[in-house]
Amino acid sequence: MQRGSLFSRAVGWTAALVLCSGAVQAQVQPYPQRPIVLVVPFGTGNIADNQGRMIARSLAAALGQPVVVENKPGAGGSIGTEFVARAPADGYTLLYGTHGTQAANSALYANRRIHPAQDLRGVHSLFRQSTVLVTPASRPWRTLKDMLDAARVAPGRLTYASSGVGTQTHLAAAKFQGATQVTFTHVPYNNQSSMTDLLAGTVDLSFSYAESVLQHLEGGRLRALAINGKTRPSALPDVPTVGEAGYPGAALEGWSGVFVPRGTPDAIVARLAKEIAKATEASDVKASMAKIGSYPMGLSDAAFQSFVEAEVPRWREIVESAGAEAR
Repeated sequence: MQRGSLFSRAVGWTAALVLCSGAVQAQVQPYPQRPIVLVVPFGTGNIADNQGRMIARSLAAALGQPVVVENKPGAGGSIGTEFVARAPADGYTLLYGTHGTQAANSALYANRRIHPAQDLRGVHSLFRQSTVLVTPASRPWRTLKDMLDAARVAPGRLTYASSGVGTQTHLAAAKFQGATQVTFTHVPYNNQSSMTDLLAGTVDLSFSYAESVLQHLEGGRLRALAINGKTRPSALPDVPTVGEAGYPGAALEGWSGVFVPRGTPDAIVARLAKEIAKATEASDVKASMAKIGSYPMGLSDAAFQSFVEAEVPRWREIVESAGAEAR
């Protein structure tokens, strides 16, 4: 009886050791062990989607696992952002976030169910992004000064299109008006028809992303008056920045980065940050992004998180100055 009891104990100890060994092996398995999802909280075919897919390809090559982009648009990016914030904090659900999703939306949406700066952790920055002030080629203005002179003669007569209230294309125009002491009339759109109307001359102006207007500038259908940012895109070397034109306070650049749910292990964040840094600093990536006015920011982990937290009150002030009401 005693021998049987000892044998049973030995079997039990052996089983326990096997289980513990398996648990330890499971814990030390290198990350990642399965496909990763990168949520882009906007639709397809825009600058956010394109940049997200570029980063996904780079991460997949570096990590040895597929990185699948999932577009979850809605509420200015809030739907996709909330989805990631509520996902398991295991490094397998990432967010392509922006100044909008992480900062401006806190002032634009009254009934928020999450607080992005608190519920998500910054992994690494991606790019700062400017816009280009463009006008239909049919308009008589050849320079920024020409347009401003016309705007001052009849305040509110000139119209500008945006991709929606609270977007960078709206807030850039609002800040520009404050810095130049001119008044435009805002015509917000929620779809691609804004470009159609701009090309048709239905509206006078737009602060658009270079990526969406370059072909029309090259084709002569639009004219660029100024870069609303700190740096001239390499594709538009002859177009001055608003600062160079005499209005440094008018510039408004957006930004983007990768985020994970709060609580994601430090080791996973460090691995992701390392690979994202390599991707954004790659010479071919930097060249292609500079063409459209995007430049790597180079902020990682804690430094990026601190930057994001400081951006929340700054963008709240920008939103309130623009008169954009919370929805």
